Amino acid sequence: MDELLKKPVNELTDEEWKQVQQLKNKKKPSVKFSSATLNDCVRPDGLALNIDYAIVKAPTIDIPVDFPAPAASAHLCETLARIEKVWVLDNEKACRIVIDAILTEVLLNESNEQLLGFCEVKNDWEGTGFGYTGDVDYMFGSSKTKSVDTMDSFLLVVEAKKEWPDSAIPQVLAEAGCLLKKRLAAGKNTPVFAVLTNGLLFRFFAIDIDGVVYSSGQTPIGLGLGPGGDYTDSPTLSEILRWFTWFMISIKSISPRASSENLTDKAIGDSLTQLRNCFGPKNPIFSKKIKIQK
Repeated sequence: MDELLKKPVNELTDEEWKQVQQLKNKKKPSVKFSSATLNDCVRPDGLALNIDYAIVKAPTIDIPVDFPAPAASAHLCETLARIEKVWVLDNEKACRIVIDAILTEVLLNESNEQLLGFCEVKNDWEGTGFGYTGDVDYMFGSSKTKSVDTMDSFLLVVEAKKEWPDSAIPQVLAEAGCLLKKRLAAGKNTPVFAVLTNGLLFRFFAIDIDGVVYSSGQTPIGLGLGPGGDYTDSPTLSEILRWFTWFMISIKSISPRASSENLTDKAIGDSLTQLRNCFGPKNPIFSKKIKIQK
């Protein structure tokens, strides 16, 4: 069959043409993001992700120690307090109220005319033998027409998932992995970022162009009140905003379309070097590779 695919169209017989069309129209097996497993994420005929650094307890992404933790605005603190007072956050839709408030704060503080947030973004991708389908809850990127049709500047996915963490982690990794593959196919050779949250817990991921997944650690950051009994002095809220802000600044430093500055190739290269210095284990890590179930 490979020979038929390489053969010029005008040299194909009618029967050969039918065979080629049947092959092209044949759908490969696939999985929805919401049903993805870690085995689906690592299978070589699909995303082929390396998750060794994402399934260990120690963090394998380390934000530079001198990167400041932003203070939450009075508006965000008041909004979170009001939400907590009147909403029962016991399902995914309710938890999105909290996520929406935090993401809006991040976008307002670190966005520009080029960098925007989008919701429910279709993100299907198909590998050599296996595919992935579904929508991403939130995606950050750039579009002059405020449309998701141009995906080459999208670098961050955020998945809102009430179930924590078993079914949620493979889902967000599959979503981010598909984004990475689509960017690579478009000639965009930079890492992508992902955030998994249920509105109360937050975990942060990065996937480099070689498919290696890095994580903020297995212990998520839990959103909580500060010593004063509100969010104005909450250390966890500040840390969550710190992670989001670092991701956003990293995005703008490696993506010309997401940045308000005219980035040179050298500037992007320097930023990528600095970013990758934050990836990887700081201590020896011992873990077994996920094996594909047959």
